[in-house]
Amino acid sequence: MLKGIPERLKELLSRRVAILLLTNIIKRRIIVLNLNRGSRLTTLIVAMCGLILASNAFADDEDDVLAIVYQYGDLENDLEAQAKLMRSDRVYITGGLRQTDEAKNMANQIATRKAGEAMNGGKTEFVTTIEEPLVSVHGNVAIASFARWWNVYPHNQSAVLSAPTWVTLVLIKEDDEWLVKHTHQSPVRGN
Repeated sequence: MLKGIPERLKELLSRRVAILLLTNIIKRRIIVLNLNRGSRLTTLIVAMCGLILASNAFADDEDDVLAIVYQYGDLENDLEAQAKLMRSDRVYITGGLRQTDEAKNMANQIATRKAGEAMNGGKTEFVTTIEEPLVSVHGNVAIASFARWWNVYPHNQSAVLSAPTWVTLVLIKEDDEWLVKHTHQSPVRGN
């Protein structure tokens, strides 16, 4: 069983102090890490590596979710593309209404947008502002909260500044892709 393994490696394998053996075959080399059972330094190093790698994974997820938040705003001019950020079972709460049929919700939003543009004689442009986004990641679930408003430029009409709205998105990560599961919007009220 140990045939062809260098003598030093045989010695390490036979000793009881070798509790962790990591091998990595790169360019036909075997890298061996020998950790002593009672080593506090070893325990500290392994724990720190785990913490560093875990925080980087969550940092990457936070960045990915933040990118979805900004994409959600930027795609207000293309509701069909924005719909691709949503899960098919998304729940949408706004204006005192809760909508649980995502397909019907998006169809209504798109039809309403097209009807408004037909009445105006051309395309309406939305410029979305997103302020103070907060993102927290909990495994494969993320919560994003932010303030949002639009500068709306209807065709052949005066520009309109929408009222600010608080938006909360709940996202779920599946197959390394974050999608919106829940959207809740409510008006920002002053003092």
